[in-house]
Amino acid sequence: MPIYEYVCDACGERFDKLFLSISRIPTEIECPMCQSGDIRRVMSAPAIRSGEGAAGTAIVEDSAPAKPPVIGRKEIQAAQEKKRQLREQAKYGD
Repeated sequence: MPIYEYVCDACGERFDKLFLSISRIPTEIECPMCQSGDIRRVMSAPAIRSGEGAAGTAIVEDSAPAKPPVIGRKEIQAAQEKKRQLREQAKYGD
């Protein structure tokens, strides 16, 4: 899913849009601020998004929510041991 950044030459508004595929990018894009068609695409840093988009980002389709990580007995025991070690260090000022 490509995300492109645009700038409006009429009002200077900078915005980005997310598309489902390259084939679904419309030929005419309007500025969300002034509705001008005097838009040009600009170079931008790659973006990684999950879930809902940030303000000013048009998302065409919702994403599925991520599943929470699974924590097992070994991970819990390791975390409890680390917690015990940190408390001991804090107690003796190590």
